[in-house]
Amino acid sequence: MHRSYEYLLPNAIAAAKILIPKDFGYAVVKYQIADETVSFICSADFDTADEPAIGEVLTVKVNGKISTRKASADPWIYHHKWLFVLDDYPGFDVTESKTRSQQWLALPEIDFRRIGKKSFWESNVLPRIN
Repeated sequence: MHRSYEYLLPNAIAAAKILIPKDFGYAVVKYQIADETVSFICSADFDTADEPAIGEVLTVKVNGKISTRKASADPWIYHHKWLFVLDDYPGFDVTESKTRSQQWLALPEIDFRRIGKKSFWESNVLPRIN
């Protein structure tokens, strides 16, 4: 979910957040219930891109161990970013984001196994939307 809603998540989020650098500019928080792992995910274009890119990720395990995954030259991207926020989120037009999802989901022959990579999305799906 978007970081502005992290207060809705369990206390594990607050405990993990204490362990990351204060200036780490994450946009998304991911909580794995099974192992209580929390990931803080940078996405500099979350509010501006239709399919925002995943940047650096800091993951905090329940034992306090932190791992880092650097941003990729060909990043993974998020689809359906409206699912990360409430309908009144002020950072982007949520209704427009929902419409975008409907548009590309209606396209025939989408390779759902590969659309998560920005390069594949931009060369194989995006031209069919615009």
